[in-house]
Amino acid sequence: MKTTISIFFFTAFTVSTFCQSKFIDKFTLRQSFQSKNDKAEPAVFTFTKPKDKDESWLLNAAIGYNLLSSKKSVLTLDPYFEYYKNTLIDKIQDNWQAGISSEWQSSDLSQKKWSPIFIAAMKYNEDKIKKNTSFQGNVYFTPLFKGKAKDPKYFWIPNNTSDFGKIFQFSYSPYFGFENENRLKTERDSSLGNIYRAVFRVTSTITFFPKSEKFKGKFEFNIDWQYRNNFSVSVKDLSQKEHIFLTTSLNYTFFSTEDGKKAAKIGFDFTNGENPAKNFEKQSFYAASLKIKL
Repeated sequence: MKTTISIFFFTAFTVSTFCQSKFIDKFTLRQSFQSKNDKAEPAVFTFTKPKDKDESWLLNAAIGYNLLSSKKSVLTLDPYFEYYKNTLIDKIQDNWQAGISSEWQSSDLSQKKWSPIFIAAMKYNEDKIKKNTSFQGNVYFTPLFKGKAKDPKYFWIPNNTSDFGKIFQFSYSPYFGFENENRLKTERDSSLGNIYRAVFRVTSTITFFPKSEKFKGKFEFNIDWQYRNNFSVSVKDLSQKEHIFLTTSLNYTFFSTEDGKKAAKIGFDFTNGENPAKNFEKQSFYAASLKIKL
């Protein structure tokens, strides 16, 4: 009887642990939900406390939970929460957004040569600095092609990793899409209205020493360039039509799982421009940051 009870509790504990593990595995921690899931940037944290001055800190993070059963599915559906705060800069950023994001690979690469990937989101946004609240949405598209065995002559193919010998690997992802911002409440009446933007974005990653047992996956250089154009605006006090945003980062990875889905890094970043999708106003800054992706 004791043996039966012991087996029962052991089985229950094992199943509980397994289910809990599966439950936790469906959570993701990243910087935002604006990229392909496998290209997601890690969450970023920076803190400084100068002598005889107020502390400054930067936090760019998003957490989501995949409602669908399998991570290998061509469709994901994630309720998520994002928070952005930056006091390192003159024009302080402090806003949060919550919504639901989806990624869909519409074709099977075993039957097709390529597939479009669609990334869509609907969210509620609150800008604590400008005292604006809004309902926002976005739809992005990026093409995915069959792999070319990392052959460097196919480096121009999007979302494809190319291996340039022992020195580095290269990949890039272009995104095309649209964003809308429907402001629900603002401090000034002239800030009320709707904004519709066209978006073009390119991200790229260079990973150094891909064949070195000691340094493989340790060092990388990332570029993220974004262009937005307001093609329809009813906000009276918004005069600027175009928005350019650039970030570059050199990272050292000190922890990573074999599949690379979980990682911890130290990075040195440069940011320049403005990103209205995150209420980041035009300015430039450098930062050394801790970065985590789960």
